[in-house]
Amino acid sequence: MKIKLWQWEYDFDKEDAKIVVPLILLLLGLTLTQLRKDALFAGAVAYYLLYFFLPPCLLALKKLFARISHWLFFRCPYCKSREVFLQGYQGYHSDEQYAIHLCNRCRETSVLVNDRLITTNPPKAKATEHTLTP
Repeated sequence: MKIKLWQWEYDFDKEDAKIVVPLILLLLGLTLTQLRKDALFAGAVAYYLLYFFLPPCLLALKKLFARISHWLFFRCPYCKSREVFLQGYQGYHSDEQYAIHLCNRCRETSVLVNDRLITTNPPKAKATEHTLTP
């Protein structure tokens, strides 16, 4: 929305309204109501602190949790070592390429699936023979 005020022209949108409307309400509250002025100022300060500083803080927390979860779950599935590096990409019966990682400690390869490393050679089940005793 464009606002013309004498020779000035302003482009007023929703983001501007989130900043200006609380200021107008604060001025109206200070002049027309009998509410405590310190409570009105505290409410305005709390609103602007949340408006300007909460999204960057949440983004920083999200990045921190992503790093922690990567550190917790990105380990060799064989020996649980974190000394794993990318060896290359390889397809498996499809067009999708999977990231193949090699462990520095046990020298086993693993595949990255859904942000976790899984084994490429699952352990084989031990064959047990059941004999019937008469």
